[in-house]
Amino acid sequence: MTMTEVSAILVQSAALPATKELEVDLAEVTDVDTATISLLFEWLRQACARKCKVTFSHLPENLVSLATVYGVLELLPQSPH
Repeated sequence: MTMTEVSAILVQSAALPATKELEVDLAEVTDVDTATISLLFEWLRQACARKCKVTFSHLPENLVSLATVYGVLELLPQSPH
């Protein structure tokens, strides 16, 4: 989920049906950059507009490190799973 992929992922995610709760499992994500963090926050903004609760699970260590450096890790709601 890097800058080269984020636009396509955002378009694909817009086609998902609206739900009241959504858990985004990031277990398969290996490559991240600042665009990944931007994507997660865009999903949170869209979910808020739709009154949907979004949580993220299995954050890869490199994403945790990057979010920590930018001081935003605590702003990403994480699933207890």
